[in-house]
Amino acid sequence: MYLQSPRRRSQFKMWMFLFSIILFAACAFTIIKYIFSFNEEEVTHALLLAIVGIMALIASNMGNSHQFLFSSAFWVNTNFLFYIVLKTLSVSGDIPVVPLQMALISSLLFLFGYFFGQLMWPYRPLVKYVLPEKMETTQNLYIWLLFSFFIFKVLNVILLMTVSGGSTALDFAQATQNLGGSYLFMLPKLATASYFIIILISYKHGLYRHTAIVLTVYIAAEAILGAARFTLVSTILIHIFLYHLYVHPIRFLYFIFLIPPLVFIIAFFGLVRDIEIGSLKVYVETLNVLVEERELVFKVFMGRMDMLPQMADAFELARVGQLKFEAGMSYIYAVLHAVPRNLWPDKPPLTAAYITELVNPYVFADGVNVYPSAMLEGYMNFGWMGVILIGIVLAWLSRFYDRALRGGTLRTQALALMAFTFPMQLINEGMHSNIFGILLYIAAIFGVWMMAGRLIMGRAVAKRLACP
Repeated sequence: MYLQSPRRRSQFKMWMFLFSIILFAACAFTIIKYIFSFNEEEVTHALLLAIVGIMALIASNMGNSHQFLFSSAFWVNTNFLFYIVLKTLSVSGDIPVVPLQMALISSLLFLFGYFFGQLMWPYRPLVKYVLPEKMETTQNLYIWLLFSFFIFKVLNVILLMTVSGGSTALDFAQATQNLGGSYLFMLPKLATASYFIIILISYKHGLYRHTAIVLTVYIAAEAILGAARFTLVSTILIHIFLYHLYVHPIRFLYFIFLIPPLVFIIAFFGLVRDIEIGSLKVYVETLNVLVEERELVFKVFMGRMDMLPQMADAFELARVGQLKFEAGMSYIYAVLHAVPRNLWPDKPPLTAAYITELVNPYVFADGVNVYPSAMLEGYMNFGWMGVILIGIVLAWLSRFYDRALRGGTLRTQALALMAFTFPMQLINEGMHSNIFGILLYIAAIFGVWMMAGRLIMGRAVAKRLACP
């Protein structure tokens, strides 16, 4: 149980609001400097200050630091901090000024739309978290969760054996994408759903704790051997989130100290994935390189955040009239993306595939899609107004997601954890993307799995999963 005083809540909101005022004042001063100097870099600096200023307002709308940490607003701010603000500071000299500023304007408009959406559908912060009463466990529920976890892990091994992927992550991705294999490989995600329900019961009710520890160690080992950096980092963050929510609140400043080791993990496994997965020799050599040349960690980490350069290149194409206007069709195609290409031979490519082929044809030929961003996709559909509208839509979806994640039933929370860090990936990839199709697909198979549990193990299992 956690109770935050009104004073602390008001302090967080007040400090975020004052911080935003300072940033907007600095933005205005920078614009004035531009008027007298005509230095285009001043416009870039002004846009960055405005972006960080509205990020502070988005944080203040969550009411208190406890609600802000791990919320959708938190991940929105994290996304723009790394992919836009810090990336701009590291590559501003390498990108033409005008398309870079167009990308920053689109980011600012998106954040304005998200902030406006927060005001339209305000999130009502919970002043007090009260743990539900101790849940009475049933043997059938425990058996069903463990059976599901291991049966879908075995299925994952079988699927891996059926593809002839190479040693790198790119080789594996290309192999699994053939004939719709990427969606087939989503079925083992139900093992993750089983795991999430087990750890939720462990944190909320104090049950299955030993099982939760064993499964966590198993998943961490599997992620390390497979260089699955997202799985490893998200597992760490999910446990921190559940501890923060149900055991003891974590101060926001303390959480900042976790950023360096998480950045190192992402950079380390990012390098390993490009060399050879599962090789102890490669792991040791990569670790030695990063320890000896520590400045490489941040360079590698930032080097993989390629959304902003892609956005700038695409906006340059838009400026000269070489980027097609979708008029809303890409959002319709997003819903129809699950239709197999053998049934729809002329199915339009994903937004990421279309943009990557235009601005990075050599990378596209290697089977890689670079993030286009929801901002660019919104611009391609409805111009600058489309960028604001997609921000509003994602703010509306975030409201439902935050409610499900923090106050839903076991099954609702488990499904929400499957999309942990929402809406980061939708911001990066856009709506007409693999991630949107994957989210819909996971929701569908999760529902089928819930019904199967009810039919096979009885109503008692379904009843337990429908409880907090």
